[in-house]
Amino acid sequence: MRDRLRALLPRLHVLPALSEQLDQWAEWLVRTRFEGWSDAEIAAALGQLAGRRDHVLDGAAIEPGDAVADVGAGTGLLTLGAVDRVGPDGDVLAIDVSVDGLEELRAHASAPNIAYFVGSAEVLPLPDECVDAVVTRSVLIYVDDKAEAAREFARVLRSGGHVSLFEPINRRNLRLTEALDFSPLGELGERLRASNDELYRNPNDAMLNFDEADLERFFTEAGLDVDVELGVDEREIAAERYLSQVGAPGRPTLRARWEHTFTPEEVEKLVGFLAGRMIPWRVTYVFLTAVKP
Repeated sequence: MRDRLRALLPRLHVLPALSEQLDQWAEWLVRTRFEGWSDAEIAAALGQLAGRRDHVLDGAAIEPGDAVADVGAGTGLLTLGAVDRVGPDGDVLAIDVSVDGLEELRAHASAPNIAYFVGSAEVLPLPDECVDAVVTRSVLIYVDDKAEAAREFARVLRSGGHVSLFEPINRRNLRLTEALDFSPLGELGERLRASNDELYRNPNDAMLNFDEADLERFFTEAGLDVDVELGVDEREIAAERYLSQVGAPGRPTLRARWEHTFTPEEVEKLVGFLAGRMIPWRVTYVFLTAVKP
């Protein structure tokens, strides 16, 4: 697998000092999130992750010697990228709610200037005005109180410091019942649409109850000067992948949701309706940057 990944990793623009660590990181990712994907699909996914990583780190305006907090460090994509940018005189603070996740990251990261902290976005385990940048990627979608997270990011920043983040705006997803016409299924198709609409209306779902305007407001009210950039990913996904893919850790697959909502016979009918199709897929996302005056 290591040789296979080395053929794909150039798309990550890997710097020599981090090559071995990123090899290990990518190998772990392929064993988990991308299991069963083709080399071409893995290369495209790694390339997209690299682009988002670089966009977030560029937005943080990181300089050699800076202190950077990676909130929700997870697999370490931003942490490992930030290490190279801060250089040997800087520090990267990897923060995550999962002790196991931090231990996994430590196993893949040997840089001496990475520190590891257990903590959440709403309660950062850091003193006031101690970092030059706060970065995060696809983390606020798990946070119930995003306004409090924005205030925490502002609290730990020094004057002139930057927040830079990437978040999907799942409220704007192209829904399956918009992508395909389920009217041939009659009443079952109508119930599918109703179930889908109910899912997206849930005010307690942290992944769906906000948009880019909400994020901009949270960080503006926290006292930061904010800039928002929207983007869209569009492609087609084979039906079987669409049914079985996990959009985010902890979320059920579409097939699992259907099995919870419909009878086995109805699930079989829905799956049969999708069989052999390529399904349009569209996700809106935001890059947000903010500066503390």
